[in-house]
Amino acid sequence: MITIHHVQEGTFISRTSRFSCTVQVSDSEEMVYLPNSGRLETVLVPGSKVFLTDKASPFRRSTYDLVGVNTDSGFVSLDSRFPARLIFLALYRQSLPAFSRYRTIRREVPRGRNRLDFMLKGIDPDCFIEVKSVTLVQNGRALFPDAPTERARRQVECLTWAKREGYTAAIVFVVQRSDADEFAPNDAIDPAFGSALREAQSRGVDIYAYRCNVSPQSIELADEIPVRLHP
Repeated sequence: MITIHHVQEGTFISRTSRFSCTVQVSDSEEMVYLPNSGRLETVLVPGSKVFLTDKASPFRRSTYDLVGVNTDSGFVSLDSRFPARLIFLALYRQSLPAFSRYRTIRREVPRGRNRLDFMLKGIDPDCFIEVKSVTLVQNGRALFPDAPTERARRQVECLTWAKREGYTAAIVFVVQRSDADEFAPNDAIDPAFGSALREAQSRGVDIYAYRCNVSPQSIELADEIPVRLHP
């Protein structure tokens, strides 16, 4: 579990850039850092109740980070840094059965022109893992991405090459909300990513998806959900 400290409520006004937005906090409008480059159009709508954490520092332009939003379906965590942290904690505690035999965890591992979240050592072969944050859910189905992403496609292709070279490779989708019953690639938004993901699976890359329990003050990894790569 990740605990979120110094949480305040606000009202979302508008997105001002890729990583910033305007939020009404008490009696003032604040520029707030948004740690998520996705479109977030279905969750961040004007008038939504959002949750901020106080990150005041002389080295920052913004006092707050926007970390979550209250939707009709419940709380949604929006901090794209959380999924890798959650998976690291699970790997460290050896609570993910597929990876429980590994003993050494390396983070932010360069591989060619890409960088992958983890490399696990301790049994042969080593294992590369990439983690992706998911915030979009439609009719119980979690979808990634919510905007075209060449970077994510390249990382999936990097995992495919790692598998061809004899490594174990996996991609883990962390759905930062609790109302998803399954995961699928968002072919309507980025068909190239969906194609790369299906190719990766056919080459032996393991694909997992987990949903989370989310509150304004915390987020924790919950249960695994099915991955549906084909209609």
